[in-house]
Amino acid sequence: MEIIVTRSRIAGTLPHYVYRALVPADKLSSHRRALAGTVAGPTIAGRIPCVRIGPLLAPERYFEMAHHLRSGLAPRIGALARRIETLVIRTSFPEMTAASTPIVFQLDTDPGDACIWTNIDDLTAAFDRLEPRSDLLTVADLGLRQDDGRRAA
Repeated sequence: MEIIVTRSRIAGTLPHYVYRALVPADKLSSHRRALAGTVAGPTIAGRIPCVRIGPLLAPERYFEMAHHLRSGLAPRIGALARRIETLVIRTSFPEMTAASTPIVFQLDTDPGDACIWTNIDDLTAAFDRLEPRSDLLTVADLGLRQDDGRRAA
């Protein structure tokens, strides 16, 4: 599946950046898009409809649960999503050195906005498959290879 990894500068005097990893919504089934919901991709990616990693990873049973019953599973899905996002972002943009992707990251240099489209294994409903070994996950386990089939925008 395709994934978009972006680095977007926030206006201001210091080089503050937002890093994101999203999946283009048109690459998913209409059923999964309806369950996961969409967000607009960053401007550098063309503001196309995208899906966040967390809802993409969630198993079908999560969407069938009553909202108040999701509290046990939701934090685990979120933690796995953050782990995957961080692995993908750090592979694409090695200057992002945080252990977990922060909301805003300050750099010493100003590399500018960037967008990389690359391929990754299908993450749709992959929570049950990936969560048991989340602490040991690598980008190779996710099917992401550095400089393999990537295209910059």
